[in-house]
Amino acid sequence: FISPMAADPVKLLDSLIDKVKEVKIPKPGAVKADKVTVKTKSKMEKKQKQASLDVCWLPMVPPGHTDYSWWGDEEEEPVPEATAPHKEKKQEKKKKKQEKKKQKVKKTKGGAPKSEAPLFARVDLRVGHVLKVWPHENPEVKSLWCEEIDVGEDKPRKIASGLRKFYTQEQFQGKRIIVVCNLKPAKLKGFESNGMVLCASNADHTKVELVEPPANAKPGTRISLKNLDVNPHEPDAKINAKKKNSVWHEWQPKIRTNEKKIPCFDGIPMVTPEGELSVPTLADCICK
Repeated sequence: FISPMAADPVKLLDSLIDKVKEVKIPKPGAVKADKVTVKTKSKMEKKQKQASLDVCWLPMVPPGHTDYSWWGDEEEEPVPEATAPHKEKKQEKKKKKQEKKKQKVKKTKGGAPKSEAPLFARVDLRVGHVLKVWPHENPEVKSLWCEEIDVGEDKPRKIASGLRKFYTQEQFQGKRIIVVCNLKPAKLKGFESNGMVLCASNADHTKVELVEPPANAKPGTRISLKNLDVNPHEPDAKINAKKKNSVWHEWQPKIRTNEKKIPCFDGIPMVTPEGELSVPTLADCICK
């Protein structure tokens, strides 16, 4: 729109055109390019800052501090190994276990307590007096005698012995004998036997004889050795002769009669306070 008041409309138009020409209009894509350059510049600045940080020395923050509580102006204290306290605890536990093992009674694999007594004293051998003898209740069992034997306890022990082929009822009853008293009770053909009568035997087991104490020995007297009094030593509570690790397998082979027909343990005569044990005729034979 041109005002009618203008003196020279042509000149006015020309001046407007000149002003428009003076205005700088950006070319297409020029604004975007400027933005890209700004971004690249900011990225470059960040990289430069990161590079400067990488070159700088950053001290390690010691345990117990944060980035704000430690500024690198104190010396680092040596940190103990994490496993050290754990090792010390383990060593203490081992020491305690070792002390307990020393204080406690040793045990065998089967769990039975192992006595600190001499080997011979671990088996409880006593003088017995046969009070009563009778055949096994089963008539088909012809090898066993059933007995009541006084071994110095409140009541007689019931024991079964395979001696029927070697002793008559009359020969056996009333005898002074030797009884193994701490064997685990065993059922023999249904009869519970609470001990074993000690006998000597020849090699082929065709002759068997009772091991006998002196005639005046008292029932319940423990059997000692000529060089060992067993009374201060406690025998094993129960011996299971069937177990492989039983003390019986170490003890029994050492019992033999000598040339004088005296039962010995590892060559040493077995005795009571009244005298030595004996068998009637079997010399240098096994006892069991």
